[in-house]
Amino acid sequence: MSQEQERQLRRLVTEIRMMEGTVQMLEQRLQLLNATVAELRLAQGSLGDLRDVEPESNLLVPVGGGVFVNARLGDISKIVVGVGAGVSVEMGHEEAAGDIGERLQEMEKAQESVQEQLGQIYAQLETHQGMAERLSAEIQNAIQGAR
Repeated sequence: MSQEQERQLRRLVTEIRMMEGTVQMLEQRLQLLNATVAELRLAQGSLGDLRDVEPESNLLVPVGGGVFVNARLGDISKIVVGVGAGVSVEMGHEEAAGDIGERLQEMEKAQESVQEQLGQIYAQLETHQGMAERLSAEIQNAIQGAR
């Protein structure tokens, strides 16, 4: 009986390690999705703000690290939008805003899906850890009782 319990414990420990690896991968994916959603929301807000700015207006454009460059707004009737794989497409303002909105919705759905998967795996992980702890205690008791 003890050998069977030890096999079960080893199997549980292996499954726990696999689940922990899956959790780590999903958490990394969620971080990437969070960053993408934040970037898309910023782009969406910026496009909305630019709609109300007159052409040829002076702007301060952030270049990173708290550094800004003075610039003059040109024609924004055409917006260049990255569509992936290093490819960009010129779109009208409304079309670009719609495209960003669609991508934002897709990313938010993906966020929800990953969060749901994480919740399920955390629940399974908790169950497996409890089973492993009980089995380990049973094995320890059997060993101590045999002495």
